Amino acid sequence: MPVMAGPRVQYPVQRQMFNPLDINRDGKVNMKDLRAAKAAVVSRLDQDGDGDLDFKDIQKLADNLISKSKKTCSRCGKQLKKKSKYQTGVCVECYRNPTDEERCVAVTSSGERCQRRISDKSHKGYCGIHIRKYEAQ
Repeated sequence: MPVMAGPRVQYPVQRQMFNPLDINRDGKVNMKDLRAAKAAVVSRLDQDGDGDLDFKDIQKLADNLISKSKKTCSRCGKQLKKKSKYQTGVCVECYRNPTDEERCVAVTSSGERCQRRISDKSHKGYCGIHIRKYEAQ
């Protein structure tokens, strides 16, 4: 949607409004805008609140980014290689080996308790297989 004006291309006002350095949205970037943009960036990155951006602030930002990117299993504390299994917050091993509280309440034909995890759709504590049998009624 550029408008041709001689050898240069002029962009509509809508394009100018999205310039991130144009703080007062007047379509121009001046020293006042640059000072305000600098203050906004420093205030966002300043971790200790002293008004300056120094090495300690950058170090703290990096530590925060690293700790957010390293997710751990909520049960065993082991670092997760990928996302948690079915967004449960636990690793694959913990998901496949549920505790007694996390196990299905159904009893199998051999007389032992089912080894599967309770389904998040179950209201009575059954796994995905037994929920069809006991909660569909």
